[in-house]
Amino acid sequence: MRHSRSSRKGPRRTRATRPLALLTALFTAAACLQAVPAGATAGPAEVMGPDPLAGFTETKGAPAPQYQVVPVSGSSDFTSALQVTTASAPKSAGLDGEYEITLGAKTAAAVKVNDAAVATFWARSITPPAGSDAGYATFAFERDGGSFKKSATAALRFTSTWQKFTFPFRIAEDYAAGEAHLNLWLGYGAQTLQIAGVSVADWGQGDPAGFPTVTYEGREANAAWRTAADQRIDEYRKGDLTVHVVDSSGDPVPGASVKADLQKHAFGFGTAVDAATMMKNTADGQKYRQAVTNGDFNQVTFGNNLKWTHWENTTERDTVTLPTLKWVREQGLAMRGHNLIWPSWGSLPADLQGLQNDKPALRARIDAHITDEAGALTGAVDNWDVVNEPYSEHNLQDILGPDEINRWYVLAGQADPKARMVLNDYGLVENNGWSKRHQDYIYNLAKRIKDGGYPIEGLGLESHFSALQPTPPEEVYTLLNRYASLGLPLEATEFDITTADRQLQADYTRDFLTILFSHPDVTAISTFGIWENNIWNPLAALYNADWSLKPNGQVWHDLVTKTWWTNASGATDTSGDYRTRGFLGDYLVTVTAGGATERAHVRMPSNGGKTITVVADGKDSDDKELLANADAELGAVNWYGFSPSTVKPDTRTVHSGSVAVRSTGRTAEWQGPAEGVQVASGQSYTSSAWVRLASGAGTTAQIKLKLAYTDGTAESVPLASAAVSTSGWTRLSTSSAVPLDFHGKTLAKAEWWASTAAGTGDLLLDDASLTNGA
Repeated sequence: MRHSRSSRKGPRRTRATRPLALLTALFTAAACLQAVPAGATAGPAEVMGPDPLAGFTETKGAPAPQYQVVPVSGSSDFTSALQVTTASAPKSAGLDGEYEITLGAKTAAAVKVNDAAVATFWARSITPPAGSDAGYATFAFERDGGSFKKSATAALRFTSTWQKFTFPFRIAEDYAAGEAHLNLWLGYGAQTLQIAGVSVADWGQGDPAGFPTVTYEGREANAAWRTAADQRIDEYRKGDLTVHVVDSSGDPVPGASVKADLQKHAFGFGTAVDAATMMKNTADGQKYRQAVTNGDFNQVTFGNNLKWTHWENTTERDTVTLPTLKWVREQGLAMRGHNLIWPSWGSLPADLQGLQNDKPALRARIDAHITDEAGALTGAVDNWDVVNEPYSEHNLQDILGPDEINRWYVLAGQADPKARMVLNDYGLVENNGWSKRHQDYIYNLAKRIKDGGYPIEGLGLESHFSALQPTPPEEVYTLLNRYASLGLPLEATEFDITTADRQLQADYTRDFLTILFSHPDVTAISTFGIWENNIWNPLAALYNADWSLKPNGQVWHDLVTKTWWTNASGATDTSGDYRTRGFLGDYLVTVTAGGATERAHVRMPSNGGKTITVVADGKDSDDKELLANADAELGAVNWYGFSPSTVKPDTRTVHSGSVAVRSTGRTAEWQGPAEGVQVASGQSYTSSAWVRLASGAGTTAQIKLKLAYTDGTAESVPLASAAVSTSGWTRLSTSSAVPLDFHGKTLAKAEWWASTAAGTGDLLLDDASLTNGA
């Protein structure tokens, strides 16, 4: 996340102020349509003076850009243009390289904070940068010096044909004449471009009649992309669920009543939260928790609490972070770890900058942190933003070298082998899709890490949109295709659009969620906060200060819990089958036959669908799955091995779906994949699993329950066994329900696990199950 934060408390980020800080730009530009008290001026007044092209005299760069006014023909809007040539690429490959070379023009008139303004100009490329089919620049209207506080910034892309750019925005602060400038960032390689018809018009205060509004291509209700997106959603986000109902003799039961109700999405819908605010024992705290757990979200990110400086605040960690993390997991919510390394001095503990001349000490300090935090939270965090925003934040890489990032992924993977390791950055789908230099940098970095064999396992697309440049949905999809070619799962990690135009915000929320949900390689969408009183920018919130839903919040709620939700019902046919097509996720299937109700808890994680058999034996039962990751589709999440063995995901040899788990490093036959479970004395349990050997001679595999009691004693309860080999999968299944008896003792811990009677080769397991009842 790159934006500067307001003074409000909440899931905001803190960092040292950056030269030419791009950070404040989107906040201000996002307010371009913000309502202010009425009282508009008589008409727009030019801010740049009578001859704006002549005002472009401020240069920066080594070498500085060359410029001259030249005559042009073919346009009724202008007869001359400013021709600008940059001779080389910037020295820095990061964000600071973009404004390493600039050309600016001072304002000629004073403007007031909240004045409505419109920047207009034409641009075309004469000679694009090498390897590019277009020219690139960035427009900024900002204070000329000091804080460089920005009223507006926008990425520019232009071809050999004249293109008009119009940017409506609000002035961020009072500027006397000459205190602000229109600045062009030109650090995009050697190129020649022309700019013409330059104007910044001040429309005055209030809500001026005729003031331009922002929209985006593809917003219309009948846009062609919508049909294709809906078709992809049906293909990738749904599966065929078949419920086969039989009686106790195994004969089909026709006419049984069946309901299939989605309980939880397989796709991730998440939000960032501030742990302290959410857990307050106040009315707002209670409403905050209700909003997070009302079904709109199935995963959570701590906006600040897991960042390095916060993690080392032991009081915050012990009294806020860890208790809230425990609460999050108790609600059945997934957890995104944000973040391990945000590699700029302003985002790191203060002592690190003092180590910049001692590379071994700096490296040791970083390594210890990664190992400490990732190791401490193993099993509690599902994925980690290992590195955050390396394009703009690169102090550590500048000292330790660009390949130091590789080591961070290795260390994180070693400290927490269960979590998925992600690279997170902004600018990858935002800004009309025109931030190509930034996109190329992150694409190439992710590819280099992955191709080097380092454990990067996902790409996070922050997706913070300003009101000036909402990227058209079809362009977003094109960018997603490019990143998907890396072979990494994609997720939008911090989505929002900062604008006071609530209809624009709602429409873009609808369309952005739809286009991402339609892409098969996107696994999750998270917003970066929900409540106006506890978010980095109040304009971005889903809820108003009084906890009423904003239009964009209503869109989110309706898509996640209504449009993309399944509640189906019907009756079995003559073969005892009921079929429906539903969204992927966890289902409660309810079968009523013979005056009794059977409930089955079913996970349908992939579009391959799911078929289950329900035995309608005339007795009420509930066969809730007790293994948290029974089908292994979450990888190694919740699975572990008895030491020294470990468990890792296996995507090459699976029984069904896309992932199995592999128990590796076994030194004894009793070691194998295990999960902690909740069981009770006096209850009976059924269990099954598909097992296969990865190597070695055939043997017998077995599944058991290990019961440990508070008096220090333990016992193993056999559930099922069968011969297994390397040639195929074998199903182990209880022949009948197995009763448990704790003999009056208190259970301390119960574990379900698979093992072998002989051999220590790797053991594969998939589609396991442990349920209560027949």
